[in-house]
Amino acid sequence: MTRASNWSGALATCLLCMRTASALPHIGDTSKLGWNMERPVMEDDSDDALVIMLILISAIFGTMLGIAAVFLVLYALVQVVQRVRRFVFRLDDDGMSERMRNQLLPDEDSRQSYELARAFERQYPYGSVDTQLTPEQQSLIREKGVDAWEFDVNLDVNAMQQSKTEVLFMGGDNCVQTNLPLPKSNSVYYFEVKLVEKPADVSLWIGLATKPFPAWRMVGWNKFSAGYCTNSGSVHQNSPFRGSRIGEPLLSGDILGIGYQPRSGVMWFTRNGRRYKEIVSGMLYDLFPTISADGPCSFSANFGQRGFVFIEANVKRWGLGPVEGTQQPPPVYGANQNTTLLETAESESTTPDSDDDSSIQPAPEDTVILIDGHSANERQHERRQRTRSGRRSASHRPPLYQKEDPIAAQLLEAGSTSLVPASYPSKQPESLEPTTSEPPPSS
Repeated sequence: MTRASNWSGALATCLLCMRTASALPHIGDTSKLGWNMERPVMEDDSDDALVIMLILISAIFGTMLGIAAVFLVLYALVQVVQRVRRFVFRLDDDGMSERMRNQLLPDEDSRQSYELARAFERQYPYGSVDTQLTPEQQSLIREKGVDAWEFDVNLDVNAMQQSKTEVLFMGGDNCVQTNLPLPKSNSVYYFEVKLVEKPADVSLWIGLATKPFPAWRMVGWNKFSAGYCTNSGSVHQNSPFRGSRIGEPLLSGDILGIGYQPRSGVMWFTRNGRRYKEIVSGMLYDLFPTISADGPCSFSANFGQRGFVFIEANVKRWGLGPVEGTQQPPPVYGANQNTTLLETAESESTTPDSDDDSSIQPAPEDTVILIDGHSANERQHERRQRTRSGRRSASHRPPLYQKEDPIAAQLLEAGSTSLVPASYPSKQPESLEPTTSEPPPSS
């Protein structure tokens, strides 16, 4: 295609020269020039310009097609060479032969873990499980803000969740992921992980991965994942064998930060607030914050619920969500203002003991509280009627007392007239005077 474009350019140059040569005699003969002779020359010039433009466009288009064809041919050759190389040397998806795998995986447990991880990838390829944010999850983020993110600790993981963002690994190879993926609405998202307790012989792997992910593998060792090793300072992406060292080892108390740009699929890392220059590209997936460990340790994650060590993330607000959501907090304990039931109870409890009906304040007109099928106003009216009838009664006999009651009979025989009805508990009955009193026997 490149030769064709060169030939078309040469042809256009030849045509231009021929047209110019044919026009020279007419232009050189000044005696024959006139208005009638100039119009054909101008029309010929416009036609020549149109032809030249078409030839140039075709040349440019042919050149672009030629470059694209060259790239396609090179890509096809590379794919064929890789397939032939894998077939001849019996390489796997990581480009490793069986002999190289045995050298890098010396013990039987590591080889078994590797084979199980490859089987897991074949069983759950990317896209087999829908991991995009659902409308319910988006509503949860709007209500709770950044508090919507927390780590899921399954039963097959030897770990204990101390809080939403704090996990304690108890031992062995374990991996935990968050319940929600990283959003994609903003240009950058950022979170930090603090190493609370980490022995020297234990490695933490902090990064991003798709879901589901093997619960016994380090993040970065399987496809569609990338992770930072705290003991070596290297980053692994999609393979346990190939890693590039970008930083320094981390100790207890250090903070590792991870930034992610969802539009370009780029990951980058920070250590104690200092950003590394190296990046990881090609991570255009639905990614979850993922942390793995090969021994007992603990960590604490910060998704934006508090300030970051990396100052730029605070200024540009790169957290996973808003600090406060739209959900209203619960009412303060003990706050009972403007409560209708309490106001009604207070009005009833402060009723004075007087005969004046106007002193009894009724409940508000717009308040209707039913007690045993009766409203509060009806019960107040019945209470007043009972009070009036009790005060008008002249009987001094105690209420609910009967004559056959021996105690009531003794009181009646004593002739006591100072008994007060039991409906007035505030007044105490007067002391009873005995009819006959005998002096105590002399000793």
